[in-house]
Amino acid sequence: MKFWVFKINTKRGWEFDEYFRARACGVYELGDEGWIRSASSLRCLREEVKRGDLFLCYEVDRKQVVGLARAASDGRDVGMGSLVDFCPPREAVRFEHPLTRRPDLDHILAFSPQRGRGTVQKIEPDEFIRLKRIIFRKNPGQAGAVRRLLNAK
Repeated sequence: MKFWVFKINTKRGWEFDEYFRARACGVYELGDEGWIRSASSLRCLREEVKRGDLFLCYEVDRKQVVGLARAASDGRDVGMGSLVDFCPPREAVRFEHPLTRRPDLDHILAFSPQRGRGTVQKIEPDEFIRLKRIIFRKNPGQAGAVRRLLNAK
């Protein structure tokens, strides 16, 4: 399993609460080629993102990670509709207390200017271990739901 961040800018007309509040029972299609144009993001989706990988849901303009979701499909190439499917919203976790850019996300390369501005970026396993501790510390009432998502296959 790999760990990713999926970045959006809510000023462009969409926010993650649309996903977390959706009543969809099946998988949730996310990101098409009109939305994701970064060559590095497209490469990650096409070559590396696999079903079962975990995504942190990051709102760039608000500078916060608002939740955690699992990929319900492998990443796909352009010309195939959505480029990745997320698990049904009821299986994802919308954090009661989002992780903020500072101080929670300091020292995580995917959130630094050095990594670039792509929509999909990889989070290293050692970085995710740190993030997981912060998630549990900030959201103790959601620990069970987070553990279920982390342990789901």
